[in-house]
Amino acid sequence: MYERDDPGQLPLFPELSSGQSLPSLATLPEFGIALQNLIRMSDLGAFIELNIQGLDKLYSVNLHDLEIPEDFLKDMKGYTPLSVKLFSKDARNEIHKFTYDIKSFFNTKNSFKTSFGFFLFRTHFDAWKKTLTQRQYDIQSYLSETLGKGKYGQNFVDFFRQGYEHLEAHADITAPWEFKKRPLLKDIETTRKTLNEQQQTLFTLKPTDIDYPFKVIALKTGRVPLVLHQFQSQVQIHSIFKTIHLEYLADTEIDSLDDIRRLTEGL
Repeated sequence: MYERDDPGQLPLFPELSSGQSLPSLATLPEFGIALQNLIRMSDLGAFIELNIQGLDKLYSVNLHDLEIPEDFLKDMKGYTPLSVKLFSKDARNEIHKFTYDIKSFFNTKNSFKTSFGFFLFRTHFDAWKKTLTQRQYDIQSYLSETLGKGKYGQNFVDFFRQGYEHLEAHADITAPWEFKKRPLLKDIETTRKTLNEQQQTLFTLKPTDIDYPFKVIALKTGRVPLVLHQFQSQVQIHSIFKTIHLEYLADTEIDSLDDIRRLTEGL
């Protein structure tokens, strides 16, 4: 017989388990107490972890990490790696205001903070659901209004260009590289497709290729969408309902929000 030990679950019969270190509820009465506490806790609210994804896009260029022959580069004493973000500081601040606004929903009247998020009172579940839907719509509307009509593409080209010019600024005349005067979105797209089809990585590229710098930055920015609607699809607000192990509820009594608060403070 093959036994699977899942640390996320509790064995009802620990004496039959080979995993001696697994937490367990030793008796069925303890299991019943824990289950009743879980039901009472669910009547009062739920643990929520808030995760906002897709807004921050960046990449870095450190020439020391690339396998470039030393004589292809200028004197590297005092060299500083480059970090590039997709939007300007002002635009990033405006976008991040939406994340602050989402988090501002939670207050002492509808929830309390825990080490992994919030415990939201059940009476405010509907309000949170509506707020979540509205904020997702607000973010998408803002992105369409401010980055539509080709503005997102312009941002991306500038995003790409900064890394590309970083390589150009440090290239010595001995390097066999040719640099485009102005990177174009269609060229980046074509290069991406070719690199993907060839399954190229930064370490399989040949530094002797004349378009090596262009390929490097194409790979560095490869996970950032080239068009606005693809970027928008990556922007997601995840409201994750978290569970609690029954072992934490076996030797306590949950009758009020204060009981849950004290329990979380001890976790």
